[in-house]
Amino acid sequence: MDTTDGHTETLPMLEEKQFVKEEKTKQVIDGTEFPDELEKIERETEQIKRMAKAECYRKTELNGRNIVIQRTKEKKVELECTSSKTNHWFFLKLSLDYPWDINLPGDLQSFDINCLLKYNNYFNDNILNYVEHFLNQFSLHSKLEGYEIQQVIFDDLMVNILNTFNNATSLKYLCTYSGYLGSDYHTDCAFIYKKINIDIHNEYGVLKDFVVCVGNLQSPNESLSETSIIEEMLRNMRAILSVQRRKKIYGFLCNYLQIKFFYIETDLDLNSYALFQSQELEMFSYSSETLSATDKSRKLCVNKDTWAIFTKFLTMNSEFYEYTRLNIDPHDDLLADQYHIIKELGNGLTSMIYLLEENKNEYSAEDSPNHVMRILKESEDSYLFSNEIKIIEHLKQFNDSSKFQLFFQDILHPSCLDKYLLYEKELQRIETLSLMHSKQLIDIMKYLYDCHIIHRHVRPENLMLDKDTSHIKLIDFTFAITYDVDGKAGSIGVTDTIAYAGHEFLEYYSQLLFGSRLPNYRYERTFDLKCALNVIMALNDVLILAKIYKIETSIDIHQITLEALHFWLDLRRANKDYSNLVNLISNLHESSTFDVLKTEIEKVFNC
Repeated sequence: MDTTDGHTETLPMLEEKQFVKEEKTKQVIDGTEFPDELEKIERETEQIKRMAKAECYRKTELNGRNIVIQRTKEKKVELECTSSKTNHWFFLKLSLDYPWDINLPGDLQSFDINCLLKYNNYFNDNILNYVEHFLNQFSLHSKLEGYEIQQVIFDDLMVNILNTFNNATSLKYLCTYSGYLGSDYHTDCAFIYKKINIDIHNEYGVLKDFVVCVGNLQSPNESLSETSIIEEMLRNMRAILSVQRRKKIYGFLCNYLQIKFFYIETDLDLNSYALFQSQELEMFSYSSETLSATDKSRKLCVNKDTWAIFTKFLTMNSEFYEYTRLNIDPHDDLLADQYHIIKELGNGLTSMIYLLEENKNEYSAEDSPNHVMRILKESEDSYLFSNEIKIIEHLKQFNDSSKFQLFFQDILHPSCLDKYLLYEKELQRIETLSLMHSKQLIDIMKYLYDCHIIHRHVRPENLMLDKDTSHIKLIDFTFAITYDVDGKAGSIGVTDTIAYAGHEFLEYYSQLLFGSRLPNYRYERTFDLKCALNVIMALNDVLILAKIYKIETSIDIHQITLEALHFWLDLRRANKDYSNLVNLISNLHESSTFDVLKTEIEKVFNC
């Protein structure tokens, strides 16, 4: 391995360095080193964890991106030759289902549902009364199809049972017969955490992120051992696993007479699945009553043992269901008394963004009925939300509050900061940058520059349009840092904004990646401005955007860094206007230069 001083490090040399670092860590812990050394090591450890998470996230995104590229080629979309800037997000919008072959019954393993549900027994007389009422209604409507039985009587049964459990269950029942969980997959019913509000009739693909467990309901005359029925159930469960990146999910098949439970376990690294099914349980059993010496009638009765098992399944603790999509638990209402979650707006490395619709009668005509909620994926990243709140407050304290409202999103209801952030309204994704919007972006960069703040994550996904003001807004300040009055921010771990970074950063980072040090960088004050210029170039030229997108499809961070570096250097040599703008930024020493940049950037649009 080559180092920056020209020497070559061997594996033993690197191992020795690692041993020295471990010894140093021990010394710090023992108190023989300065206290700030421990803080530095902890910071570096967190950086390693974050980079590992980013690498995992990048790998999961790569398959989808490669499929998009392949499908683009198959459809013979000549992106490089198109003159229409409205089509350059085409390849980002394609989707493809992953094929999944199931070998039944060979792939199915058996498990005993009684052994799995060892705890809880909330089956009581109230539940028995509800089940018996359901049985009576079921007998009256025995000729109905399965979906009709569900909509007429089963839905009420499940709602009543879960209400009876009160605090004993973490689940809420939803009839999803007419809804989809993404692509062509759907289940007849789904369970989410009970303090989350999702209107099943007014949601746009959001339910798939919140499903805890699922059920499929068949007609009474259908066998639960039918291969096609089981395959459909497993495909539905697997679809949710793929979306949520979970390790396990539970579900059940029911034809109102029998019930069978399933679960799927995954190995995310190997992309392998283990499939399990339980024994078939009788929900109702027949008893014979002698009416006369020659006439016998069979009568359905509630099988209490099976319903006791089903109630156990519905009352297990939240850890049992292994829902890990978001950093939420059954006690988090996500402002459910005020809003419904209706639409997914974005999916990032550390959080997901949703559109909320305020409940009727909860807002006046002057208020916006919609807000936006950003929910953290993992609790260990809660410090990122805290950082965003701190940065936003810093930006608001600057001397021009009207500009803050134009340039950024304010945070509302900061009452559950380690779980979610709430913003005022939905913003629109930007597909191109006009000259006017490009100048607005430069104004935003000046605001940050004067506030001594570096965003560190300026890229197309973090630029949004406020349709009410026709102004660009910069979002996501989770990785932002501040400068002191001397313009020093210190050395800090890099973010994933690599492909749009300036060449100084890319050169330095490429050296670090091939060395043995941690990828820390002393950010210059103009870092965001260089990223903004590259974003403007990409969103003004579909060829540049296509090239950057292609660079980012790699999972190799070394390759991304080197290819991005060579691309921007080549563009600088080939494009005089871009080169002049880069030189202006490199020599920027006062904020008045931003006005010169806004004038000079017009030349890019006049080409």
